[in-house]
Amino acid sequence: MGAAAIHADKVVNVKMAESEHTLLKAYCASVNRSMQDVLRDFTLMEIQKQHFCCRLVRSLMEEHCVDQDPRVEKPCAGYACYYCRHAEACKAGETELLYIPRQEIRQLVTEESAYIFDFDGSSIDRPS
Repeated sequence: MGAAAIHADKVVNVKMAESEHTLLKAYCASVNRSMQDVLRDFTLMEIQKQHFCCRLVRSLMEEHCVDQDPRVEKPCAGYACYYCRHAEACKAGETELLYIPRQEIRQLVTEESAYIFDFDGSSIDRPS
């Protein structure tokens, strides 16, 4: 009689300087996410961004049954997802639109980056 596979969540401890921890904690609070969620999101996105060019990453993802995130091929994938109007639809693979910032972050954006509020989802290029 075979034993049923048990899939338990794994815990990873990350050592960092006190100042880095404080920064991470404050950042996570600002995006209303746990440190665990932010570290997981950022780590998996960075690994998956290599899928298009790295045989090893492709093989590892297949071997470990990790599905590719539909956002990974978009140039805006990463931290911008936390501030995007259509983040949930994008994560579900339901839209081809690129980053469109939520208006409520306007006060956080520097003057030199205010052009992002002109994005319509077709490009994230800085205007010339």
